[in-house]
Amino acid sequence: MGQVRLSQQPIVPNRRQLVAVGGAANLRTLNILIDSDEVVRRYPGAFRDEDGGITPSFGAELAKRAGTAIDSGDFLIDYDTAPDAIPTFSFGDIYHCVEAGSADFMARFTGKIVLIGTSLDLEDRMTPASRFVLSRQDSTERPRCVTSSNLAASSQIVARKTIPGIFIHAAAINTLIRNAALRIADPELVAGTVGGTAILMSLVFYATPPVAGAAAALTGVVLWTAVGLIAFCGGLVLPLVTAIGAIVVTFTVTYAYRFVIEDRSKRWIQHAFSHYLAPALVDRLAHEPSALNLGGMRRRVTILFSDIAGFTTLSEKLATNPEQLVEIMNRYLTIATAAIERRGGYIDKFIGDAVMAIWGAPLADDSNGCDALEAALDCLRELETFNREIIVGQYQLPPIGTRIGINTGDAIVGNMGSATRLNYTVVGDAVNLAARLEGANKIYGSRILIGEETARAVRRRFVLRRLDRVAVKGKRLAVKVFEVVAREGEATAREKDTVRAFHAALGKFYRRDFTAAESKFIALADFDEASRLYQLRCAQLRSSPPGRGWTATYALETK
Repeated sequence: MGQVRLSQQPIVPNRRQLVAVGGAANLRTLNILIDSDEVVRRYPGAFRDEDGGITPSFGAELAKRAGTAIDSGDFLIDYDTAPDAIPTFSFGDIYHCVEAGSADFMARFTGKIVLIGTSLDLEDRMTPASRFVLSRQDSTERPRCVTSSNLAASSQIVARKTIPGIFIHAAAINTLIRNAALRIADPELVAGTVGGTAILMSLVFYATPPVAGAAAALTGVVLWTAVGLIAFCGGLVLPLVTAIGAIVVTFTVTYAYRFVIEDRSKRWIQHAFSHYLAPALVDRLAHEPSALNLGGMRRRVTILFSDIAGFTTLSEKLATNPEQLVEIMNRYLTIATAAIERRGGYIDKFIGDAVMAIWGAPLADDSNGCDALEAALDCLRELETFNREIIVGQYQLPPIGTRIGINTGDAIVGNMGSATRLNYTVVGDAVNLAARLEGANKIYGSRILIGEETARAVRRRFVLRRLDRVAVKGKRLAVKVFEVVAREGEATAREKDTVRAFHAALGKFYRRDFTAAESKFIALADFDEASRLYQLRCAQLRSSPPGRGWTATYALETK
């Protein structure tokens, strides 16, 4: 018999009925599970006793006694049964069949699970997950042993959205007997799988842009659907809708967070550096904020110093018109800045008419100086147009030139300055040499001088001329100095011939054959200032030959 649990006072059968069925050992709980929408989809496999034990539910106990293996978990009721799977009879009809002695009719109950309960139209009615059971009950034939004279009171089941609770138990028992029960995943499994999915997807969303994140979310939905179908075929119902909902919510929350918090940081970086770095470099830095180390660190960098040749003359001519001088300066610096930033350089500072730029900081640069040389040559080419159209054409002033020094080496980069004013800059011997090379252009009559480290890295892409071996003030080791003539594919035949002839003369010079070297330099001196410099050196060394320790090293005395 069945009882209904209601708080601490269960509704139990009459004591005489309970005795008739053998006492409490044959009493089970009838309570069913109702979802939030008032629909019955699940059936309890067991209930926990007051002493902590587990007792099968009413339907599970009956299925167990009929020889079906059961467990204590809840399951989904399969309402999709055959029309005659749950035959229904009026108790009054059965009474008349017994009174008529219809043994054939009563034989149909042998070996069956028989449920006795009410099927009233107003009481004990539940809403099942499916609606078709009732219509099948309407077609049930009345027993032959029932005649028109002993018809029971009307027991016709009215088709409606609800059915008597006894049919819920019958459908649940039938589900267990047919081994058609779908088990619902344990709450612990649900929490673990859904929570794990949400955590994994949040990590993916946090590390990928929105488009890639959307693709990952779609992949997650497809995988979860496939897993859910496989589990369903195995009799386990996973929280498919919940998991997919978790993916959608995680996608929304993660990218909302990234936009509000993380992208705010990117926007701050872009705003803070937009006036200092090239736009492309700002975008890279915004996506790689870890590259911006606010403390000092050692990096391999290439440094460029650029200065206007003839600025003193220009400023003297415009002494009475300072506004025009500032305008020309700003337009020139705009050209230099564009050439540098276009090649990925970082403008460290403007020093009057001079420019200091860096490659390799704040972000690493693998060009090994090539980008710096490209920027320098671009600047010279655009300066020619600037002179022709602006300096000479617009202002009728003498053209200006530029001197550039470039060097590659290890340096310390980072934010440096006082407690109230900082500057992201670079310091070290490599920087000092680059500054000295810029000024050394005056000595050799060149426009772009580079150090030995830079020359070693770029010699395959540019035509270089070795000019000298110099010692910077305060340093013992000498360094080789090179002039950048042109890009490899742009050098003229005369420029290449001049470089070859100069190198041949320089070879004689280093081998102490000063007479032969002087004659070769004289052949170039009419149009090459560096050759005129070596012509004088050869004359001096012929008249006063050097000793055995001579290394052909000259002190670089520029600022």
